[in-house]
Amino acid sequence: MRLPAITRARLLAGAAAAVMVATQGGAQAAPSKHRRHAIDSVAARLDRLEHVIEAQQAEIRRLRSQVSNTEIATQTGGAPQQQPSEMSDSQVQQLEAEIADLKRSQAAQYADVQSQRQSDVQVAFKNGRPTFKTSDGNFSASLRTLLQFDSAYYSQGKMPVGIDFSSGSNFRRARLGFSGTLYKDWTYEFLYDLGGSGVEGATIASAYLQYDGLAPVHFRIGAYPTPESFDDSTSAADLLFLERAQPVDLERSIAGSDGRQGATIFAYDDNYFAAASYTGGLVGQSLVYDEESNLVGRAAYRFILGEDVNFAIGADTTYVIKPADTVAGHNAPETIRFRERPELNVDDQGIRLIDTNTINANHIFTYGIEAAGNWHNLYGQGGYFHYDVDRRDSPLADPSFDGWYMQASWVFTGESKPYRPERGAYGSPSPTDEFTLDKAGWGAWELAGRYSVLDLNFDAGSPNTVVGVNGIRGGEQKIWTAGLNWYPNNAIRFMLDYQHTDVSRLNSAGGDLGARLDAVSLRTQIAF
Repeated sequence: MRLPAITRARLLAGAAAAVMVATQGGAQAAPSKHRRHAIDSVAARLDRLEHVIEAQQAEIRRLRSQVSNTEIATQTGGAPQQQPSEMSDSQVQQLEAEIADLKRSQAAQYADVQSQRQSDVQVAFKNGRPTFKTSDGNFSASLRTLLQFDSAYYSQGKMPVGIDFSSGSNFRRARLGFSGTLYKDWTYEFLYDLGGSGVEGATIASAYLQYDGLAPVHFRIGAYPTPESFDDSTSAADLLFLERAQPVDLERSIAGSDGRQGATIFAYDDNYFAAASYTGGLVGQSLVYDEESNLVGRAAYRFILGEDVNFAIGADTTYVIKPADTVAGHNAPETIRFRERPELNVDDQGIRLIDTNTINANHIFTYGIEAAGNWHNLYGQGGYFHYDVDRRDSPLADPSFDGWYMQASWVFTGESKPYRPERGAYGSPSPTDEFTLDKAGWGAWELAGRYSVLDLNFDAGSPNTVVGVNGIRGGEQKIWTAGLNWYPNNAIRFMLDYQHTDVSRLNSAGGDLGARLDAVSLRTQIAF
């Protein structure tokens, strides 16, 4: 038996109202821990409500058609047949008003559901890194890890008396922390390093707040590696060898390196990178009465020559306004010291074979010039660095030192090294076929080589002679390194290096302090 139209329409309207009440009640009653389930339930109810409203609208269209036919028949003198099941025009209008109210309520409820969905937390694990973020992108947090476990064997040839490198293993870096965004325009990072060798202890590697609302210009403050050169700006997880080239490592130790406190303004796009920084001391620095003050600048530009073909040039400079005071007093001496390890930090004693010893100085000025590029899966990089020291209240000549390096690699599985615009440096290749025995994937494989020279001699004179009043016999260190890198996937990496170190150095009386050292090292790395 067919119900009268007015009855059917009101039943449909009642059903819509019931769905709306249930929807609102369900959304309000859902406890916070079941919020996602409640929102999905609301969405399903809204879908059912839409079907109810569509049925109501179809019924209204049918009734309007019948009312219209009745009016036409009356105007032409016909005798319309009255059906008790049909509604009058006023009843149809009343029902239309009720439906319009329901549609407005539906729209409001739908907007509320969308608002709740925008605040949902999304979870992703790109390259193994757990990341939590809201749907609107205003907030995010990513867990960060960098574990580098190094093992090395030192084969010592000629060595100064009392020098003995210790073979063994250590965690070069064991960093844990997080990074993310706040209110879309702010980014942050906190990394705590539990690794290190010898006297190196646990400390903050990076802890900063950054404003990105004026992109491409950015502002950063806190403690972090100050942007300097190509090799310095390369992430510790993307280094071509276990350690940076020795001229770069010396320069970054003056006013940069991990955990350096300061403020930086920088800008970049796909091609250029420019930064200016003011820096102070290191986090946790001890035995310092007044911290140092430094200015650091860097600029780099990349020329895109084709697909996977790039060439970049860069320059940087550091000016030490005031070295740190290491003793109390208004006129305390301000000393600096240049020294450098072989390009391997497994030895727990922290032995340096070249060393200027302390120099009483007012200022330090350094500069570096570099070039880098890749042609598909071939990559090369090199640079020259110069260091000037301004002695303090001394008639002696101001010493200067220099160093240079060149390095190259070939990814023989075909991948290319990507350029990272936000750093102005190159990164690690991403394996085309990740290592797995199921599909015979072997990851990415890379052969690498480097030669570096660091000369810390100034007016050193000849063997078997006493050093002159201006002279500094810090020594010259030359290092050859060959490496094989395996990237099973984007989170894991193995590095095997062979290194030959040759040091020529005179003591104050002209005696020989030279050294020969060979080392084989292996790094196991997890980074995400």
